[in-house]
Amino acid sequence: MDLSASRQAFESDYRLDAAQLAAIDVLTTPHRVGPWGGAYLWGPVGRGKTWLLDRYFDSVDSRAKTRVHFHSFFRDLHASYFRHGFSLEGAIGELLGEIDLLCFDEFHVHDVADGRLVSRVLDALFARKISLVTTSNYPPDGLLPNPLFHETFVPTIELLKSKLQVVRVDGPVDYRTVENHHAEKSRVSDFSRGTWTQERPGRGATFSELCDAPKSTGDYLAMIDKHDIDAVTDIPPFSDTNRDAVQRFSNLVDVLYDRDVRMVFHSPAQLSAVAAGCTGLDIERILSRLSQLRGARP
Repeated sequence: MDLSASRQAFESDYRLDAAQLAAIDVLTTPHRVGPWGGAYLWGPVGRGKTWLLDRYFDSVDSRAKTRVHFHSFFRDLHASYFRHGFSLEGAIGELLGEIDLLCFDEFHVHDVADGRLVSRVLDALFARKISLVTTSNYPPDGLLPNPLFHETFVPTIELLKSKLQVVRVDGPVDYRTVENHHAEKSRVSDFSRGTWTQERPGRGATFSELCDAPKSTGDYLAMIDKHDIDAVTDIPPFSDTNRDAVQRFSNLVDVLYDRDVRMVFHSPAQLSAVAAGCTGLDIERILSRLSQLRGARP
């Protein structure tokens, strides 16, 4: 089955960079994306990976296709897994049905338990002859970077590299910093209308309440679905809090961004000061997203 897209799907008023054009070459060449293979688009934040994925998904000639955000899929997978008596086949069958193409946005693996589940899911997808196109901030070899557990995930990394066309999308511009650029036209509207403020609102949940306790992305998704949160207050400098809390905050921002939720973020400090001294791809990603908020730039 040919799961390539048309080149017309990627037409834009803006000049595409060389890395984006290389990705388009893969996504529009018959039999490079399918059958039973796919593409792995990775690179720094704001380089148009999600725009490429969305244009590809909308254009590809298949009705048996699904496009999901990584967090949302695994939240639903966990719930379905329990419903089906811990049968992964049953859970995947419920969530995906008889599709031939799955598009994942923001594929990543940080936790060893998630890594085991991801490995099983990928084995099941390829056994079902489902093609996979995914975006990530991480190269395949950078998944599950914790040196204590990375070796356990190497067989899955090798599987990804053998099945998918790995394309580095690393153009010179973070397009989220370019107003109205094509890379963001199909993305955030309400999220970017949110606010970063140093004046504490009289509502919301504190950073400590949301991020110090061991909450999952599923917990954050449930809060959003129930409209339980409209402000995050008392965000401390990341260097003053523990790494797990910062990772949970990153997950929260990812979920809010993907669901396009308008939110008030409060901190006594400016955004640049909150992140001072912290590095890493997740930090770069959430800073890129938070920088779109009103009041985020001095």
